[in-house]
Amino acid sequence: MNFKYQVELLEMKEVHELPNAWTSSDLVGLLNHIDFDDADSITPEELREMTGMALSDFDVEEASDKVLEFRLGDRLNKGQRQNLVDELQDDRIWEEYSDLAYHKELFNVCCMLYWGFPKKFSEPDIVKIKLKIISQNNVSDVNLKTLTPSFVARLLNDGMDNHNIIYRLFDEQIASNKFEESEHIIWELEEDGFNPEDRSNTITIHTSWNWVDELKGVKSYESTAFSDGQLN
Repeated sequence: MNFKYQVELLEMKEVHELPNAWTSSDLVGLLNHIDFDDADSITPEELREMTGMALSDFDVEEASDKVLEFRLGDRLNKGQRQNLVDELQDDRIWEEYSDLAYHKELFNVCCMLYWGFPKKFSEPDIVKIKLKIISQNNVSDVNLKTLTPSFVARLLNDGMDNHNIIYRLFDEQIASNKFEESEHIIWELEEDGFNPEDRSNTITIHTSWNWVDELKGVKSYESTAFSDGQLN
């Protein structure tokens, strides 16, 4: 199919947490996980500060293990958590960990540890991107009406040259009908919805800087992105 889009990059800025990553329920859950008394009695306005203070009663290594255990549960065993504990203070682990499936949650872990230990951890950062995507023909409308991570990841790749990390790691997947890792590249995706008047959709993406660093300075570009399963 002849998919074709005009893409306008409206915003690209650094942010320091994912929206709704640490809800009041999550914060209470973490307090209960570390055996903090009367977590349910804390007002929503005080929850984040109290959770950070409660964590700071532990040493850094134990606090890191407890947050990892709370956010990742059985996905990591104790040995894997211990290996990560040693890396959390020094590395951008949410970009560098070998398994992409953990990147988003590792970022959320690092946010909490920074709130508890601002002198021990650097403030983690990711990028928020806002794009307006305009369909250039009838067949292309479908991908703006039903957005998928595979479409959006290919769309981002089209705005950069072939030296970008998405292409270097996944060029074969990008060109195929199955971009398996795209869901771990597009961490959060919000949309205004398809506008039939100008056949556009404006989307907001949260992801790590390493995926899209080469989009800095780009204002607009053309894309031939498609969703998984749409190749002839």
